[in-house]
Amino acid sequence: MDFSNVKTPDWLMIGGGAAMFVLGLMLDWTSVPTPFGDVTLDGPFNYFLTGGLAWILVVGVGALAAARALEKLPDDRPWPLIFVGASGLAVLLMLIQLLIGGREGTNRGMGMIGAFVWAAVALAGAVLDFQASGGDLKDLTDVDKLKASFAKESATDAGTSEMPPPPPPPPAPPAT
Repeated sequence: MDFSNVKTPDWLMIGGGAAMFVLGLMLDWTSVPTPFGDVTLDGPFNYFLTGGLAWILVVGVGALAAARALEKLPDDRPWPLIFVGASGLAVLLMLIQLLIGGREGTNRGMGMIGAFVWAAVALAGAVLDFQASGGDLKDLTDVDKLKASFAKESATDAGTSEMPPPPPPPPAPPAT
């Protein structure tokens, strides 16, 4: 494997995804205080909309970033923009989960807090990657630019795309 193509933003996304994959499942997301000590329970998929979906997004960003760094993904997609969107949504979902907390009577566990941090690390890598690819964060508010980045043709070619003229007819066969 050639790791020379793996840049710092890629490492941040890969590391955030790997930490979310392993530790997001191993560490407990909530704990219940008892007289005998805290009893830990739950995981990301017990809070599917905020925890499980965020887990899937961050792990997916990490896996896709690794595949792109190893040149296993096609170049015809706006990967930096996709990474920013997916990891940004994951951070938002994890922030909501942190604000809501666990079930009633439970405390936030290390898995929930860690998942927010790992999602933020992946988002930091995605933002750095987006900026390194020539993107500007102000462009994310311009819907036309976002549409153009997902279009198969660039915005400048969109108005001039016409059908090519038909080929000339074949030459007539020689007379005999």
